[in-house]
Amino acid sequence: MRRRLVVAVAPLLVLLLLGVLVPTAATIAERHTATLVSDRLADASRFSVLALTALTGGTALEADLARLRAELDEYADLYDTGVWFLDREQHVLHATGPGHAGSPPDTALPRLTGAMAGRLPPLDRTVWPWDTADEIVVTPVGRDSQVVAALVFAVPTDTVRGEILRDWGLLGGLFALVAALVIGAVGPMTRWILRPVTDLERSAAAVRAGDLGARAAPAGGPPELRHLAAGFNDMVEAVHRTIERQQRFVADAAHQLRNPIASARLSVENLAPHLSERDPDARATYDDAVDDLDRMSSVVDGMLAATALRDRPAGTATVAGALGRRAEVWRGVAGDAGLAFTAELADTATTVREPTGGLAAAVDELVANACRLSAGRTLTVRGAAAPVGGYRLTVADDGRGLDPAGRRRATERFWRSPRDQNVPGTGLGLAIVAQVLDDAGGALSLEATPGGGLTAVVTVPGPVAAPHGGTATGRPHRGTGRDR
Repeated sequence: MRRRLVVAVAPLLVLLLLGVLVPTAATIAERHTATLVSDRLADASRFSVLALTALTGGTALEADLARLRAELDEYADLYDTGVWFLDREQHVLHATGPGHAGSPPDTALPRLTGAMAGRLPPLDRTVWPWDTADEIVVTPVGRDSQVVAALVFAVPTDTVRGEILRDWGLLGGLFALVAALVIGAVGPMTRWILRPVTDLERSAAAVRAGDLGARAAPAGGPPELRHLAAGFNDMVEAVHRTIERQQRFVADAAHQLRNPIASARLSVENLAPHLSERDPDARATYDDAVDDLDRMSSVVDGMLAATALRDRPAGTATVAGALGRRAEVWRGVAGDAGLAFTAELADTATTVREPTGGLAAAVDELVANACRLSAGRTLTVRGAAAPVGGYRLTVADDGRGLDPAGRRRATERFWRSPRDQNVPGTGLGLAIVAQVLDDAGGALSLEATPGGGLTAVVTVPGPVAAPHGGTATGRPHRGTGRDR
């Protein structure tokens, strides 16, 4: 957690470095440079007055020049500074300073030309710690535009560069202290802010997976997040109550319908002895009534089964543990329907999140549908670990199949293929399978079998997988299934 916080704060610290530290460091260097130049300009101005007096002083010219040279020598020795005294034609009248004999450096020529023209050269250079060049200071000797000579100073910057480095070190230490305080404060503050968000995300994922008893902790964090958690809990509670009322209504309605239907069937069956064998229309009407009552009983039983299935909790298991020895049962069911059966199940040690009712029940329904409705000759169940985690099962037949429109509508409740209207069934089985797989984060989809037939594809996620669709809170995309 701390490492993630440091990584998250690092860009902010870089921005702070670029936005505050660098301009401040530049300002420090400019301030020290300005102080150095200001001090040396003051010294140069004093020597300029002495030089002007020496050059225009009349009879004592030689004595004044000798005194000026002596003072320049003392100044150069004291400050380790190169000094050049030049006349109007830029001839060197005096040069002094350790290692600074001869002509002024070439870098002084532009400033010297401006000084001879009566202009004070601009000082646009900033001393940096890595720049070891001397600072060149040039001052004219004369009044207004009457310049008779010039003084050039090559000022060493060692001391200034040391002061700049010292101040930069203090600035860096202050920045490091602030950064440490920021990192130290960001950890608790971030945890205080993000803990409710993490808890809310976890609760939303649990609700999305079908656990309507999950609730977010309303305590802790900013007031806005506490209000959000409380609102989320109220919403889930309202949804939970609504679903419970709907399930109770469906269960109660189905229970209440069973007795009238059973009574109606008993009454219709009691009419059988009174039917005349010479009246085929009456016998056909009797058979139709019994068939309709049987279909109504199947629908009611399917509604009760769906309600019971939704009340059974989901869990995790290995594929081997979830399916057990169901392959032998499927082989028997397929044999009774006249289909050759093959089972190819690999990676059965894979742990998956089972749908409510169990993975075996979902595959049982697919196998039963294929046996009842496919009119094929072979049935194959294959399974293997999915590349992205979880497990993938296919139930493929080589029968009549469904057209694209039928595959899209197959998981609608009570939908049946027109050609299968007289085949026993309620139209609820695959709708329930698709729903429970969807609730567990998996999916049911239908594909055309190569060469003819239909392939039902079941995917179930791993035990820690996010809900199907890639997000913990988003509604997954529901595949199509066969329910004819």
